Amino acid sequence: MRFGTIIYLLILGMTSNEVGDIAVPINSVFIVFICSGLIGELSFLFKTDLSYFLAFIFHLIGTLALFSIMMFSNNWLINWQTLFIFILAYAMIWLVIRLTQERDIRRINRQIKKRNKQKVKFK
Repeated sequence: MRFGTIIYLLILGMTSNEVGDIAVPINSVFIVFICSGLIGELSFLFKTDLSYFLAFIFHLIGTLALFSIMMFSNNWLINWQTLFIFILAYAMIWLVIRLTQERDIRRINRQIKKRNKQKVKFK
């Protein structure tokens, strides 16, 4: 739901002509939560036998489809600005995910090396 929240807030913030209260219908919020949850479920693609590249492409296409469903269901206009926001948010989210994964891998590798060194000492 993080992706949906980011997109939703960016669209509201960047396309609103008013400063102050923005009336958001409750059904719009539910549609965003449902589509965001489904986008999160698309990460199952990375646990399949697909190559990382194919999983990424299918995830991007599925995410764009759910984003479009969300936009059309809420009667929000899809234009260059909203597509730019989508692409920017998608890229930023993937950058954060990749950096987090790499940090975790480095940490795990350090722990393995440390454990292996300790095993050698005790032999």
